[in-house]
Amino acid sequence: MPTLTIDNQSVTVPAGTNVLEAAKGLGIVIPHFCYHEALGAVGACRLCAMKFEAGPVKGIQMACMVEAKDEMVVSTVDPVAAELRAHVIEWLMMNHPHDCPVCDEGGECQLQDMTIAGGHSIRRFRGPKRTFRNQELGPFVVQEMNRCIQCYRCVRTYQDYCGGDDFGVMGSRDRIFYGRFKEGRLESPFSGNIIDVCPTGVFTDKPFRFKSRYWDLEEAPSICPHCSLGCATIPGGRYRELQRVRSGVNREVNGFFICDRGRFGYGHTNHPERPRTPLLGGREVSWDEALSALRERIAQTVATHGPQSVALLGSPRATLEANELLRRWADELGCRLQFEIHPQRDRAARTLAAGLGDKARSLEEIRNADLLILIGADPLAEGPMLALALRQAVRAGGQVAILDPRPVQLPCAAAHLPLAPEQLIPALQALASGAAAAFPRQQAIVLEGLIRQLTQSQRPVLIGGADLLGEAGMAALLAAADKLSSPERPCGVMGLLAGPNSFGGALLSPPEADADGLLDAIQQKTVKALICLEADPFSDHPDPARAQLALAQLEYLAVLDHLPTLAVRRADLLLPTTAPAEGSGCYVNNEGRLLPFAPAIAPGVPIRETGHGDHPPRSFSRETPGSQPRPAWAVLADLLNTSIDLIALRHQIEQAFPSFAGLAALPLEGEGLRVNGPGIAPATVAAVPAPASTGLRLLATETLFGSELLSALSPPLATVTPAPFVLLHPVEAETLGLSNGLQLRLTTPFGFASVALRLSEEMARGLIIAPRLRGTALENLVPGGGLLTCSLSREEAP
Repeated sequence: MPTLTIDNQSVTVPAGTNVLEAAKGLGIVIPHFCYHEALGAVGACRLCAMKFEAGPVKGIQMACMVEAKDEMVVSTVDPVAAELRAHVIEWLMMNHPHDCPVCDEGGECQLQDMTIAGGHSIRRFRGPKRTFRNQELGPFVVQEMNRCIQCYRCVRTYQDYCGGDDFGVMGSRDRIFYGRFKEGRLESPFSGNIIDVCPTGVFTDKPFRFKSRYWDLEEAPSICPHCSLGCATIPGGRYRELQRVRSGVNREVNGFFICDRGRFGYGHTNHPERPRTPLLGGREVSWDEALSALRERIAQTVATHGPQSVALLGSPRATLEANELLRRWADELGCRLQFEIHPQRDRAARTLAAGLGDKARSLEEIRNADLLILIGADPLAEGPMLALALRQAVRAGGQVAILDPRPVQLPCAAAHLPLAPEQLIPALQALASGAAAAFPRQQAIVLEGLIRQLTQSQRPVLIGGADLLGEAGMAALLAAADKLSSPERPCGVMGLLAGPNSFGGALLSPPEADADGLLDAIQQKTVKALICLEADPFSDHPDPARAQLALAQLEYLAVLDHLPTLAVRRADLLLPTTAPAEGSGCYVNNEGRLLPFAPAIAPGVPIRETGHGDHPPRSFSRETPGSQPRPAWAVLADLLNTSIDLIALRHQIEQAFPSFAGLAALPLEGEGLRVNGPGIAPATVAAVPAPASTGLRLLATETLFGSELLSALSPPLATVTPAPFVLLHPVEAETLGLSNGLQLRLTTPFGFASVALRLSEEMARGLIIAPRLRGTALENLVPGGGLLTCSLSREEAP
């Protein structure tokens, strides 16, 4: 590792580090605009000029472009370098409108900081300024092009890093413009990242516009709750309202960026129908009365009908701490315990948690892999930042192949073999065995090519989705990785799960847990009382008709939640909990990484609602309106008559589960810590759901916007959620006499829906693919439950 001297201070850095980063390690901030750790150096802004006094490089050089070497002596305060920086920043500021008082970037503007650091404090230019007409870029990003300093960060992020192709740079000299050829919504699912990387106020957050200044926001490190990847985020709020989410930094997970679903899907926290008060039989009660009523009812049920008459249902949305206290309560009562009501998702997660071990791969390892094979995984729908990691692997020379019945879209080049769902497990077995003769010739040729690539690759990773693979598929995925691994060349695995803590629930789950068995027991009236921890069994089960028929037999339903779900509306007792941005806890992501988070804001009804737009309020109270929600783990601690804080609870979890060692000491803004022990696989192997045998078969899937529960409650995303549609192969469409764009009637075992027809040649034959879209007639199509019988017909004119 090279050792160099910067401003008379010695520093040793890893090989390949540039001088700008080396100076940062000493706490010396070298002025810069174009450089960004995730984007690399291009030397475009010329603001990081330093004097290299000794060593292999001499004279004035750009610090971001020079690799640190032994015996270098660098001065950041050299008069010649300082004068150059002052001139550069003055040139950049010539056309800037100096509209800081009305700019949303004020207070967190790198241009403000670097202008002073660069030595420019007095504006001398008195000529006419260059001006632009701003573009309308959709619901997420606002453009104020006159503030631009031509650093190229936005284009390098949007095009190079994220793979978008509808935004770029146009013009020349001092007329450079960053935008689209014509106005319209930015199409990349990662478009919001240009807000974070822009060092000025050119691109700002549209839903957040003119709401607050940076210094007025309450912020804290958090974890995105919208998928199982566990990206670092920083939510910010003011006046009891969560107003924005920006990307945090976790180099092992999301790096520096997040997807638009994670950035703009925070509306559930402020939802007007969100439960905020304990309700007993529909009437508002105090917390003491609600908790006493629940304790008495459960004690009475156990005394009358035995402990098996009570069931506790956890959730992939609930934190590790809350699920652990739910497990303790189940042990204390001796009752049934289940952490996921969706049978296939539950068993797939437990299978993955039991067998992943050292085969786990982080997103950073995905970015550095040389061969990635996706089997039944759709990253943009099930874990968007995985798609961005795949792109970085391809940019570094890696290759991506997809085995999937869906027309999986990625922001990078990828080979795609459309296989029917029932062919996915045999395909995994063929990759592991090296024999693909059982497949039709065209499919066998592709699989044989992948087999050859696997033998030549050095860092291969198999990526599987729980919804399409299920329990048997996850077991086959792990077995294939074992078969393909050697001590010199291990094969990694990544599984995409349903929720932010699916892996954590799987680690805590008892081997005998059985979601279908629980529903059977409820329907047979063996289970008479159900307590749901941030779970909605009415809409989370893949057969909602069966779930609702069974749950109607319950004598008592208690729900702890912060969302306006069907379970909340039907609960005999409601205990409101905090949203993720309001509480503390820990999630375990899909690779088994412990990721803690802290509250950014306290719960409460936003002032814009309580004051109807007026401020200050005209009525006063000693209590904050809507402040009753409590963290779910704290509610469960009260129910267990335990007085405990979060750190003490984490110490207890470490003692009970050695695999969670290090949990209590985890820093909030670190990279997290992988669990160091496996979970327990299901005690029995469940039967694979039988696919429809004749006619077209329906495959329910997730989609980027509209499927995930929390983001579906967010107004900013409502504008980009598609209307109900289905996908069909053109050959099937021709056979049925249907054409692209027709409005059709889709009939399923759960009812019918009016849908638009879209055709795709990149999907498997014999299928109809329908995305689950909450709040529409497709809401009951829960992914992961197998193939369904269905029919398509033309809608009759009214």
